[in-house]
Amino acid sequence: MNRRAKFLALAVLALVFTVGCVGSALKRPPVEKRYFDLEVQRTGTQAPKPGAPVLAVRRVQVSPRYEGRELVYRTGPSGFASDYYNLFFVPPSQMLTQDLRQWLDRSGLFVRVLDAGSLVRPDLTLEANAAVFCGDYSEKPGKAVVEMQFLLLDEGDPGMAMLFSRDYRREVAVAGAEPKDLVAALRQAVSAIYADLEKDLGGLSLKARD
Repeated sequence: MNRRAKFLALAVLALVFTVGCVGSALKRPPVEKRYFDLEVQRTGTQAPKPGAPVLAVRRVQVSPRYEGRELVYRTGPSGFASDYYNLFFVPPSQMLTQDLRQWLDRSGLFVRVLDAGSLVRPDLTLEANAAVFCGDYSEKPGKAVVEMQFLLLDEGDPGMAMLFSRDYRREVAVAGAEPKDLVAALRQAVSAIYADLEKDLGGLSLKARD
């Protein structure tokens, strides 16, 4: 067999091998993405007391590290990874904001809890920031870590006086190795923070404007 014939034979074998690999890849079922919701809910609903104020809750601001829909894992002192195949159904900012509004609306501390974009003028405005929202696997066992800051502002004061400010941090051990286990631990951490926030706000003298 001359050199040209050998070259043609090798080219044909390479083409057959490539087509075979592509065909096998196409036959494999695609890896499906999985979507999760945080679903933080307050147990029970309290009726608001007479004279309770109207509260507006602004959108929760989430640190750029964690604002995407992908689950985020801390892998080391300065290492992070995002999970392409396991995501929240909506961005964390939207989930945290919606759940926070619903939680405080059921607390009985406020006659009404509004979106900050409402045309109704509130008595108070709550701002929130999530500085940490991830699974920390830099050490074993893994844990969900949530750190949030809240500011309560007086809408009746020309200078928007700050009535309350506090940082909260919760760490919850992840029970298993599945992404759903991390989501469950994040849910538990956020629920604990919202419960602590409700307790602290309940200790303030919050009243509607005259």
